[in-house]
Amino acid sequence: MRLYLCEKPSQGKDIGRVLGATQRGNGCFNGAGVIVTWCIGHLVEAAPPEAYGEHFKHWSIDQLPIIPAHWRVEVKPKTAAQFKVVKALLAKATHLVIATDADREGELIAR
Repeated sequence: MRLYLCEKPSQGKDIGRVLGATQRGNGCFNGAGVIVTWCIGHLVEAAPPEAYGEHFKHWSIDQLPIIPAHWRVEVKPKTAAQFKVVKALLAKATHLVIATDADREGELIAR
């Protein structure tokens, strides 16, 4: 199945119409061998400082900059349901087409 990942629902609807994926699913549009889904903007956000240790919960200016070895992200509560949809569809996809906006934020959203 070829999965198209869009930035927002309106973009997904337009791309789905062109590709023949017009059957509405849970957080997606389905067509013959094609599914179009979206991210609702950013599905995840940078983890807060305390995610890197309790000592950062009440950090001070002396502890800056906080530069972890590996950056963490957390699923936004508001977009958690769509995150699950996208994750499940990605697991089933044989091909992925990044169809987000062609800019810095579109690239970040797709990652």
